[in-house]
Amino acid sequence: MNVLYSVSLGLLCASLMSGPAQAETGFKDPLDVPALQIRNVESAHFSAVTAAGSRLIAVGAGGMIAISDDQGTHWTQVQAPASSDLLAVFFPTAQQGWAVGHDGLVMHSADGGNTWVKQFDGLQASQQLLAQYSAQAQSGDADAQALLDGVKLNYQDGPEQALMDVWFADALNGFVVGTFGTLFATQDGGKTWTSWMERVDNPEFLHFLAISGDGDNLYIASERGVVFKLDKATQRFVTLQTGYAGTFFAISAAHGNVVAAGLRGSVFSSADQGQSWRSIPSGTATALTGVQALADGRYLLSSVDGRLLLSDAGLKGFTSVKTQRGGRFTSVAQNGQGSAVTVGYSGVRLVELN
Repeated sequence: MNVLYSVSLGLLCASLMSGPAQAETGFKDPLDVPALQIRNVESAHFSAVTAAGSRLIAVGAGGMIAISDDQGTHWTQVQAPASSDLLAVFFPTAQQGWAVGHDGLVMHSADGGNTWVKQFDGLQASQQLLAQYSAQAQSGDADAQALLDGVKLNYQDGPEQALMDVWFADALNGFVVGTFGTLFATQDGGKTWTSWMERVDNPEFLHFLAISGDGDNLYIASERGVVFKLDKATQRFVTLQTGYAGTFFAISAAHGNVVAAGLRGSVFSSADQGQSWRSIPSGTATALTGVQALADGRYLLSSVDGRLLLSDAGLKGFTSVKTQRGGRFTSVAQNGQGSAVTVGYSGVRLVELN
């Protein structure tokens, strides 16, 4: 089990233990139950944070979504239509954004995070995948039969495949990625989603753990040191070998570079769209959970044990950023020219950068 996935499970358990007791009225599908309101939002269990224009938006356990309009000092929880744990959030514009998480949940906001609607979930994904690959397999497509067998196994106990990340090029075109090779694309702002699992050479159903794009280049971070890159000509994701054997949990494509980070403090970068990669010493052996490209060309990394690492502009190495309070960081975002905000097990942390 990867670190981020286990962290999200821990967030869920913690939220259940700290939340109000519920009457034993039987199982309630979190996809159908709105998120509970949290008293102390700044200390809540978040998993991801991003910028939407000048606003910051964080998501986390129990479907929680919170917004900040003062660079992360104060937060306000907004209503969400489902209570599945949310693992990632992305806003390609100041108004249009998406959040994804457990149970294959996809939620959308068209007003800068003030209100949210459910667009897609694992129940719909299961039905769609089974129908698509069953039809293709019946026509004699061997690849479709392998995908069908995998999908049946993955969804035999319900919508249990988590969406680990989301990325949009604009307000219409985007992707969601998740466990066991889950990959869906949309061209209409999430009104409809199409499986792209057959467009990746992934016979072992490796997890897709993060996705990031820069211009025409789009990358997916995976296991076994693999990064997948979208080939625009064939509309398929091709395999890039980085020279690493472990798992990448985070990836960022920006400033003409792509930076992937993961287990044991491993950081690899490429300046030629993934043709060649080099290892960058991070100074830590702890799993890295987030990569944020800063406006000045540097990169900020977060770790599961509460470290923040800041690169130089040339990506030759990293220095440690002093934090007033630690915490199990799961995500980081720039909230000003000289500052950042982290989220994780211990809530929100504001950090001044060197």
